[in-house]
Amino acid sequence: MKISYITESRDRDACLAMLCASVFGREAGLAPLVEFAGVSRLLEQESARIVALFDDNRKLCSVALLTLEVEGRGVALRLLATPEKKRGRGHGRRLVTRLGESTAMRVTTADPRLEAFFTTFGLARWYRHAGSDLRTGFNERSSVDALSQAPEVVNFQEDAVLRAFKRDPAVFERYKTRFAEGLEHFNTLT
Repeated sequence: MKISYITESRDRDACLAMLCASVFGREAGLAPLVEFAGVSRLLEQESARIVALFDDNRKLCSVALLTLEVEGRGVALRLLATPEKKRGRGHGRRLVTRLGESTAMRVTTADPRLEAFFTTFGLARWYRHAGSDLRTGFNERSSVDALSQAPEVVNFQEDAVLRAFKRDPAVFERYKTRFAEGLEHFNTLT
């Protein structure tokens, strides 16, 4: 098993489309496409990275989207997915665990089951967001002892993406096409 950054644009679009479709679901309205468009810009600005675990035959086993902290010292695990035909074999766990061995990492969730799941990956220190169900977990490599100490994570404005889609239908169509083509191309990577 080998971990690699996905840098080639067609493969990157394919992985991002699969991540968005898997995490948000195919019946989630515009949410997967908004995430795809917004994160695409972060990837272009090198504020986010797509990392994958490959088997010995160079077939993709699991994919993670990492966004950088503003200060550049750590990353946030934004999305994680394993292709359907490779689920249940621990590939996602292996990917996140190996990334966490060398990187200060965090993940945010409101789902207690996901919190328990990510705790098994080494994200063991959890802090609740004030006035919210959200909790953020940090791994051992992170020097954060309280949520208030955590640097901001680079993000995008979902509202701005939606406004761009409404203002310019060509932008919407371009991202929709890239998303659909990415999903189609993803099957060649697994």
